[in-house]
Amino acid sequence: MKRKRKRNFKRVLIIDAILIVLIVAMFIFVKFRQRDAFSDKGEYKSIKIEGTWYKVDIDEMTVVTLDKKEKYVEKDADGKQILSTTYEIGNHAFKLGDTKLSMNYVDEKKEVEDTIGKDDLSDYHLRVYFYTIDKSGKKIYYFKSETDAADQVDDNTKTNEYYEKAGLFDEKGFAIDEDGLLLAYKGNEKEITLPAEVVGIAENAMSADYDRALKTEKVTIPSTVKKIQSGAFAFSNVKTVVINPGVAQIEEWAFGDSLLTDIYLPDQIQIMQPGIFETQGGVKGLKIHCKAGSQVENFIKANPPKGDCKIVSE
Repeated sequence: MKRKRKRNFKRVLIIDAILIVLIVAMFIFVKFRQRDAFSDKGEYKSIKIEGTWYKVDIDEMTVVTLDKKEKYVEKDADGKQILSTTYEIGNHAFKLGDTKLSMNYVDEKKEVEDTIGKDDLSDYHLRVYFYTIDKSGKKIYYFKSETDAADQVDDNTKTNEYYEKAGLFDEKGFAIDEDGLLLAYKGNEKEITLPAEVVGIAENAMSADYDRALKTEKVTIPSTVKKIQSGAFAFSNVKTVVINPGVAQIEEWAFGDSLLTDIYLPDQIQIMQPGIFETQGGVKGLKIHCKAGSQVENFIKANPPKGDCKIVSE
């Protein structure tokens, strides 16, 4: 018995030693990769970013100047200096002071020229920008054009980060504005019923492309909801939706390009726009549950979704 314990003890020591070696090796590898990104700049060696950039941090825009001596100066809209430090570019890496960040540089004109040639590009709005990503996944954008930066600020006001900053998310993960519009759901529940104060569902509220409802498979929509906007469930992971009587309007593409397999509709909806389920390549295995002979069933039969779809009359 003692001999067996000794063997087990030796085995534990060997396993511990192997784990320590692996951890040390991993640490050295990570440190080497970080150092290597700046010593071997790779494809980013030829990128020149000296000049003026318009920085976008969620809903805030500032002006950044990068000079040839790797000096970084940031000022607010009034010209007041916010930050003065150093910067360095690496291979998909950006060092701001002592902080190392991931980086991606985008020149849309060059990308289009490489794809379709150098013909007349006047019909295209092509941007030059780069963005950094910190360890938490937060993106900071830098644009050459102030207009492009302003457009990004507008886009950012529809993101989870902005809703978080504005304090709109409740403890369950629902972001609801003062008018009762559900802007986003970022909770992790498999099945949810929307809160009673919700009167409408906004575009992309359940979109996985916006990191929303990633683990949610079933959503019940209460009678308080009156309108489901276009794209509300677009690119969503939700598989089952139950809509209670009371919903007055469903806009086109409300459930388009999603993983929806079952939807339960009430007998009557005042306004239903064609293309509610429009999906590239057609829907796959979608079952639409509704009452036989109802206004909703008649509408679906007159405007059937393209693809593999079945009307289940109940």
